[in-house]
Amino acid sequence: MGKRRLLAAALALAVTGVHGQEITWRVDFLEISGRSYTFTWGQDPVPPFTRTTLSGLVKGEDRNRDGWLDMSELSELRFGNDGITGNYVTCEAPDDYSNTCSLSHFRFAPDGPLGPVFEMTGQWYQRTWYGGEFNASVQTGEVYRYEFYRQRYGTYYWTEDTTLQVTQVSAVPEPASGLMLVAGLAAVLGARRWRVRPAWS
Repeated sequence: MGKRRLLAAALALAVTGVHGQEITWRVDFLEISGRSYTFTWGQDPVPPFTRTTLSGLVKGEDRNRDGWLDMSELSELRFGNDGITGNYVTCEAPDDYSNTCSLSHFRFAPDGPLGPVFEMTGQWYQRTWYGGEFNASVQTGEVYRYEFYRQRYGTYYWTEDTTLQVTQVSAVPEPASGLMLVAGLAAVLGARRWRVRPAWS
């Protein structure tokens, strides 16, 4: 009886492993229209808008298996083209002295019925140890802005040509599935052996 309980526990552990895996996706908004410019003391000429790509990273687990990730299911969220914005989930960033961030809206479906969906509204403020300041705000579908104080500024807009591309960058782990299969087979074999045991044993 002890062996059967041990096999059942192994099977339960394997099932838990299958349903406890985080996945990482890269999101790209293509054909965003905007501009960046460097700071000068004089009047900056407004350059023409150019087309670019805004990218982000999403890491989390769809624990309720509804096909969507909400804020409670996230462990990491990054977005922008500035190269410095950190994790909106934890407000952590490299070289930070102090950070303030907010994420007021988030929805993500890598395989939505009408295609992938990525929505977020958030703000980021970062003060670095060397005295620099960085601000960013994003409302997907509308506008993304950032500024390195007295260094560089940028404003980007979604257009009718903007499209969303989602790429899974971490494979769904398989070892837990293999462990579940092994545990299941072991349970079946153990039960069979228990049934055919001779009466005199």
